[in-house]
Amino acid sequence: MRAVVVGAGLGGLLAACALAERGFRVRVHESLPYPGGRFTNLEFRGFQLSTGALHMIPHGRRGPLAEMLAELGAGVEIFRSEPQAVFRIGGRDYGVDEVYSAFSTGEKLRAMKLLAMMKLGRARAGEESYAEWLERHLRSELVMRLADAFTGWCLSLRAHQVPAAEVLAQVENLARLGETGVPDGGCRGVVDALVEVLESNGGELRVRSRVLGVSGTSWSFRVHTGEGAEEAEVVVCNAGLHRSAELAEGVLPPEYVRMLRGVESVPGVKISVACDEPVLGHSGVVFTPDAERVCGMNEVTNAVPELAPPGKHLLMAHAAPAGGDLRREAEIALRDLHRLIPDFRKRCRVLAVQTYRGEWPVNHAPSGTHIPPETPAGGLYLVGDGVKPRGWMETDGIAMGVREMLEHLSRALEESSV
Repeated sequence: MRAVVVGAGLGGLLAACALAERGFRVRVHESLPYPGGRFTNLEFRGFQLSTGALHMIPHGRRGPLAEMLAELGAGVEIFRSEPQAVFRIGGRDYGVDEVYSAFSTGEKLRAMKLLAMMKLGRARAGEESYAEWLERHLRSELVMRLADAFTGWCLSLRAHQVPAAEVLAQVENLARLGETGVPDGGCRGVVDALVEVLESNGGELRVRSRVLGVSGTSWSFRVHTGEGAEEAEVVVCNAGLHRSAELAEGVLPPEYVRMLRGVESVPGVKISVACDEPVLGHSGVVFTPDAERVCGMNEVTNAVPELAPPGKHLLMAHAAPAGGDLRREAEIALRDLHRLIPDFRKRCRVLAVQTYRGEWPVNHAPSGTHIPPETPAGGLYLVGDGVKPRGWMETDGIAMGVREMLEHLSRALEESSV
């Protein structure tokens, strides 16, 4: 069977490799001049700056992405972050097990009890936001700031913007799988390994190849590009929800197209900083609840030195915007970094300030919005950061969405006469 994948982002490459391994004739079309989309590196002054996602995998060597890479034979070493995370409060860094000492006695007891319930999967939530849920259980200003830093770093959303049930499911997965990790070679190390797997299984990747539309009916599609049209029984869209709706408008029901177009993407700001010496001194996440916009920082060169020139370090910070003017939001985030890092002007140099919005966002759908990978058109599927199952974040969520797509495709082929 013939499969066409639209977009060579992480989700598209995972899907293409898996389909090629299963015997499909796979062709991937990517409009950019390189594969990876918002999950690769571009060199700048000797530093490997990521195009979108940070050089981190939320569940490290134990998560769905690592598991899928191993199944596909993509040999990518993932270095465990040490420590996993710290919290910078009042200029002091607290480990995960130490942060309670920053609480009052009452806050400490309530928070420890609630966290234990969350890790055991015994905490429950209704339709409320995570902020409302915390306010109901704890009523602590510090806990709220910690929650904003956590959801801002992981999801580019503040606690009041995320359903409590979604965050609780994510905490369960964090408690079960634990570690974060940094892939060897950063994001591009993963992309390069997947491209090698794809091509070794007979798949084809075409860059600078823009798909113009998809026509046809279920299990019999025509994919139109600038070079003509090609037939396919299966089409996988890794082009974002809005773009996918536009490409397949003639194939999908109007109400489904309206639903995809109605999903709002998630904006964000990322700042990459060059350092002459280690500023954080480890490869874990530093959550920053005292900052106005910056939610967290990491210094991945403590795990993978090759992401910076010899003797240098790369620090990356992420900010969840509070308004629509991303230029102003970036200025506030830069002020945060000057406050968070002692002697910032002497020790650091800003390499790039990257903003994400619209069709180049942090995520194509906010966490808590669950779009299934299967569409009403048989054989037409969606993958990417807009298609993450409940409880899964970032790149591990993308991998879980691809796995769901593959499972649905297998069932559909068994049940059909295709």
